[in-house]
Amino acid sequence: SIVQSDLEKVKVVPNPYYVDSIFNNTPGSGLMWFTHLPNKCKISIYTISGQLVYTFNHNDEFSGQASWNLKTGNGDMIAPGLYLYTVQAGGSGDDLYKHIGKFYVVR
Repeated sequence: SIVQSDLEKVKVVPNPYYVDSIFNNTPGSGLMWFTHLPNKCKISIYTISGQLVYTFNHNDEFSGQASWNLKTGNGDMIAPGLYLYTVQAGGSGDDLYKHIGKFYVVR
């Protein structure tokens, strides 16, 4: 079972994300990672104005990490700027827990 304090450990790395970093030139690079995730959760990414950019589910009982390629649901690369994310886990209604965080993308 999950409690709210578990979600407070969720982090995004790297943050800020530098698109032109030399570290993005290796296989599997170009990814942003969500860490310390519960086994089952829903991750949603929003612009600072509240527009939904992308949503995906994490369902892995062995890994608390999930990657994202910084693309929208249409496959377009996101623009530089400040973004918000939510991680929802637990049941529904009063049993649903939510964490809100932010990250930056720099070109």
